[in-house]
Amino acid sequence: MNKQEWTDDLKRYIQMQRRANPVPERDNLSEEDEWHCRIIGGDFMGWDQSRLRDILGERKALRVMKFDPKPLIVFTTSNPGLVAIQEILSKPPVNLVYLLHDEYVRWKKTHTVDLFTFHIHHWSYFRPISNELLERASAAFPDVHNEEFRIHTSGDIWGEQCGIESDHLWNWEGEQMNLLEEGFSQIIF
Repeated sequence: MNKQEWTDDLKRYIQMQRRANPVPERDNLSEEDEWHCRIIGGDFMGWDQSRLRDILGERKALRVMKFDPKPLIVFTTSNPGLVAIQEILSKPPVNLVYLLHDEYVRWKKTHTVDLFTFHIHHWSYFRPISNELLERASAAFPDVHNEEFRIHTSGDIWGEQCGIESDHLWNWEGEQMNLLEEGFSQIIF
């Protein structure tokens, strides 16, 4: 499958998903989801303005890998992230697609995914906290109630063994989100 076929397949899939599950209106987000929207939006803008430039430079330097010089950017997120990206990029560039993280996971199960020759994957979303991270969070922040901890996962992968994922620890106090520790947990691919 070439880049155009792969991209077209993914874009068709995204269109079907949005027809079945439209992006919510920002006014309909809960207070916590509104905070998620702001955090994910800020994360995406920071990634787009700095990290992406570094990735593209590294891909250009690794000529032996035959990376596409204008890769498709696949951004996966949650519903609040979809709201954020639509507001940030009212008219997204043709080389950017965005969808729910779970949708992309399902799509990849039935579609051959290239070895990042012609795409870069960036993700940013809040997810349930694992028992392991909850134990670490409770030990590090004993004054925070367990039900207040939130994990924001953000990362990218742009080549075989070329990527990073960070879990940022937040707490939700019922009215606002507070960053407790950036990079609470990290994985380097």
